[in-house]
Amino acid sequence: MSQDFIIKIRVTLAKHDKTQNWLAEKIGISKPYMSDIMNGRRNPAKQIGPIETVLQELEKGEVK
Repeated sequence: MSQDFIIKIRVTLAKHDKTQNWLAEKIGISKPYMSDIMNGRRNPAKQIGPIETVLQELEKGEVK
């Protein structure tokens, strides 16, 4: 996963006062797996779509 995408995730979560653990729960993965994604230890091609969807919904105020 690109560093730009990871930064986008971090910025969006911080802007909405959400955590990596919150995102992991929303997309149905474990907290350690989410941590690995965010630290570049995993390349989760299957998770990019769900992450994008949750971030978009968060920006629109459609998810709490």
